[in-house]
Amino acid sequence: MEKPCVQGFFSLFTGKFKKDWNVGSFSNGRSKLKPELVMASLMAALYALSLLAAGLAGGLYAVLISGLMFVVFLALAYLARAGALRGLQRPGPLISVFLGLSLLSLAWGSMLFFNVANINNADTVMRVAMVGVANTVVSLIIIAGIMYLEKDSLQKIYVTVGDVKSMAPGIGGFIICVLLAVGAAYFLFGGNAIGQDKLVLLIASVLVFSILGGAYEELWFRGLLLSRITPLLGESRGNFYQAAVFGAFEAMMFYTVTYLFIDLAVFFIIGAFLGYYWGRSTLKTDSLLGAALLHAGLYALILLPLLVGLQP
Repeated sequence: MEKPCVQGFFSLFTGKFKKDWNVGSFSNGRSKLKPELVMASLMAALYALSLLAAGLAGGLYAVLISGLMFVVFLALAYLARAGALRGLQRPGPLISVFLGLSLLSLAWGSMLFFNVANINNADTVMRVAMVGVANTVVSLIIIAGIMYLEKDSLQKIYVTVGDVKSMAPGIGGFIICVLLAVGAAYFLFGGNAIGQDKLVLLIASVLVFSILGGAYEELWFRGLLLSRITPLLGESRGNFYQAAVFGAFEAMMFYTVTYLFIDLAVFFIIGAFLGYYWGRSTLKTDSLLGAALLHAGLYALILLPLLVGLQP
C-alpha cells in the first residue's frame, strides 16, 4: 500500500514512498541508529541553529541565512524525490515541513528587511499585532500548499473540533489566562499609568497576536510536524522531538517581539515544556483546538504584562 507524501516544494511535491522500503541503519559498534532518526535530528539541529543565527543577525544577513536554510532543505527534498541518498525516503514528509518552516523564516526576514507595511517603524503596540497577522497569512498559504500537493486531509493533522469534554479545559484556560493577564497588566505592571486608551489598544493587539499565533503555530508543530514525526519515532519520542523544535521557534518569536536576548534560554525551556504538554493533549484528543486555546491564553498571560512593563 502506498501513501502520498511531499517530496519537494511546489514543483518537487510529487511521488510516493513504499511503506516496506528497507532503510538500513548506522552502527557505532554498540547500537544501531536508523537513518530516519539521524536525518530527523540533523534537520532539527539545522533549523534551530539557522533560526537562531537569522534572528540574532537581523537585516540582510537574516534574509541570507534563511535563504540558505531554504536552499538546503530544498536540496534534501530533491534528493529524497530522486532516491539519491539512503535514509531520505521515509523522512520525505518531514523534510517538507522544515522546507515550509524555512520558507516562513525567509518570508518573515524579507518583510523585515524590506520594511513591508512599515513594520520596522511601528511602535511596540502595533508591531505585536502585525507580527501575528503577517506570520498567520504566510503560514496558511504555505500549509495550504503542502496539504494540497500532498493530497492530504486536514483531519490527518488533527484539525478537528473534538468532543465537548476535550474542549472545556482549552476554553476555560483561555478565559482565565486573559483575565489574569489584564489584571496583572493593570494592577502590577503599571497599566493604570499608561492611559486607558493605550492599554485597551495594547490588550487588543496582544489578543490578535495570541489567537492567531496560537492557531498557526499549532498547525505547524502539533499538526504537520507531530503527524509526520510520529511514524518515524513513535508517539513518545516524536512528541519530545516536536517540543524541542517548537522551543527554538518560540524563543526566536519572543525575541522578535521583545528583543530581550537574555531571556532566549528561558523562552526555549518554557516553549519546549508547553509544546510537549500540548503535543500530549493533541495526541490524546486527536484535536488541535484545546491546545490552540491554551496556547493563545498563555501567550496573552506572558506577553501582555511584559509589554505593559516595557512601556515608557
